[in-house]
Amino acid sequence: MRVCLMIEGQEGVTWEDWVRLARLAEKHGFEGLFRSDHYTAIIRPQADALDAWATLAGLAAITERIRLGTLVSPATFRHPSVLARMAVTVDHISGGRVDVGMGAGWYEREHL
Repeated sequence: MRVCLMIEGQEGVTWEDWVRLARLAEKHGFEGLFRSDHYTAIIRPQADALDAWATLAGLAAITERIRLGTLVSPATFRHPSVLARMAVTVDHISGGRVDVGMGAGWYEREHL
């Protein structure tokens, strides 16, 4: 069985939190670490939300084994060629460990 972690990163997860999570995930044998791709917090609207793909690029550089990706990146956020380029860049940095989850986008506040 493969077990991955999925974190709602827009709810105030700091860069330091991401680094700690990624290192613990690798240390404890998790298959992957995935994050949501939201521009704003949903549960705590005042919380900071780091960019999903910038966060994944940083994690790709400091990890060696775990898979990384989004669950999910809304198709409405970025032009398809921009998202593809971002994902390919992170995949290159990670040595081929990226999974891209795509979705329609559901949180209306991010689309106003």
